[in-house]
Formats: sequence, structure tokens, C-alpha cells
Amino acid sequence: MRDPLNPRTLLLFVAVALLLDAASQTAGAGGTTIKGWISDETCARGRASGGVFTGTNPECAKKCIASGKKMVLIVPDQRTLLTVANPDAAKANIGDLVEITGSVETKTKTLHIDSLKLLTKGVAMCGLPAKK
Repeated sequence: MRDPLNPRTLLLFVAVALLLDAASQTAGAGGTTIKGWISDETCARGRASGGVFTGTNPECAKKCIASGKKMVLIVPDQRTLLTVANPDAAKANIGDLVEITGSVETKTKTLHIDSLKLLTKGVAMCGLPAKK
């Protein structure tokens, strides 16, 4: 009986694992669908550092992006921020909750938008909600 973990089998296993890992680093065209809020990196990072992964003030985000800040997608389900590689694709939806289909580069946390669907129009909220 042959040893199932001989060096050739182990090498083949490692090669297949590396290929699968590389393939998962970037989803294929039209591969991933994600829901989240379009915002600017500065406001989103500040909130995320405090554990808050919700939408930001749309007017503020628009001004920050117009002044050169990076556009991000706040992904509440994954508690992460993804930098938008092609911000022109979401320019009209800054501050909104959207559903995006595209590809994600997990190592750099970058999102390329193939299509975008508006779910909820963003609104400015001043202050914190009242505690019950």
C-alpha cells in the first residue's frame, strides 16, 4: 500500500492550494455582490476605528471626495472598508446604501465596481439617536 502523503502527493496538494488561494484573491468578472455605504475614506476610517460601520453624512462625504479623499465602500456585514478602484462608477451615489457587483482584491482591500444598484438614499443625520 502506498503512503498517501508521499512527497509528490504533498507537493501536488500544496500547488492546488496555492492556485485556489490565488483564484480567491480576486473574484472573477461580475463575481462578487456586496451591500454597503459609499463614503470618503477619512470619515469612514474614523467611524470604523470606533467600531461603527454605517453610512456617513452624504454632504460631507461628497465634499471630501471632491477635495481628493479616496472613495470607499463601508461593508457592515464584514465590518470592513474597501477602497473603490473606479470611483466614477459610484460618483452619483456618495452617501447611499448600494448593492455592488464587481471584483474584490482581498490583499489590498480594493473593490472594482462592475454594476451598482441603489438600495437606500443616504441622508444627513445630526447627532446620535436617542437612547431608549
